Amino acid sequence: MNSFAAKIKELRLQRGMSQADLARLLGVARTTVTSYENGSRKPDNDTLIQFAAIFQVSIDYMLGNNTSISNNKSVYSDVLRDIDNLLNTSPISSEKKKEIIKEVSDYFRWKLENAQHNQISEEE
Repeated sequence: MNSFAAKIKELRLQRGMSQADLARLLGVARTTVTSYENGSRKPDNDTLIQFAAIFQVSIDYMLGNNTSISNNKSVYSDVLRDIDNLLNTSPISSEKKKEIIKEVSDYFRWKLENAQHNQISEEE
């Protein structure tokens, strides 16, 4: 098992999550999570971002580039819990939920890029 696969399983178990729980949060089948955990499948970039958000760790940590878990649990966990609750209690289809997650992720990325750009402009 590669280190990425081992990290996914370790983080999932540390949080008391089943493969089905994680699959639901990712919007994938449980068998896909099994494939990630046994190393037979690698996630795409968007899914990697979702893993990091769900587990509240850095992408570097997920990829094994950083051994310390860098996170801001106190800042982000309430927001992530609220989003999870909203998605779980909503009667919309899983495809629509995936679409919403992608849109939120794209918007978040855009906001961060703008904030970084504005910060660089202010420093000049």
